[in-house]
Amino acid sequence: MTATSLGAEASPGKPALRSVCAIRADLGAAVEFETAEGTVRAMFPIVSGAVQGAALAGEILPGGADFARRRPDGAYDIEARYCLRLNDGTPLMVTNAGRMQPMADGSYQGRTRAVIEAPPGPHGWLSDAVLFGTVWTEPDDEARVFIELWQAVI
Repeated sequence: MTATSLGAEASPGKPALRSVCAIRADLGAAVEFETAEGTVRAMFPIVSGAVQGAALAGEILPGGADFARRRPDGAYDIEARYCLRLNDGTPLMVTNAGRMQPMADGSYQGRTRAVIEAPPGPHGWLSDAVLFGTVWTEPDDEARVFIELWQAVI
C-alpha cells in the first residue's frame, strides 16, 4: 500500500538504509522495581562499550543508562541516553528509544529510532541523520547490548 492509493500523484517508495555503525553497550547491575501504579521500571546503567563504523570509531563513556518500562507481555519500552567519544576526540550524545521483545531462546530483539547530537565539523552530519536501529541481547548475557544504526537515505 502506498499513498498513491489515497490520492498522491507519486510515492518515493521504500526508504533505502545505509549502515552507520555498530555499538556494544556494556551494562552494570540493573535496578528494577514495580511502581505504585503497577508498572515495572528498570534502569540499566551503561558503564562502557565500543562503537565501530566506516566513518566513526570510539568508546562509550561511563554514566549513561537505559531507562525502561516492562510491559505485561515481557517486552521493554526503552530509552537509552549515553555519550560516545570518538577516536578523534569528538563527543557525541546518543538517545536511542524503541521496544525490545523477548525471544524463545532468552534473548531480546528490538527496533529503535536514534538521535545523535554532534558538534559542527566532520561528524556534524550525524545531527541531521534519520537513524533506525536494530538492538539485541544474546541468550544468558545480561552484561551487553548490541546495536546497529542505519541511516534512512533520502
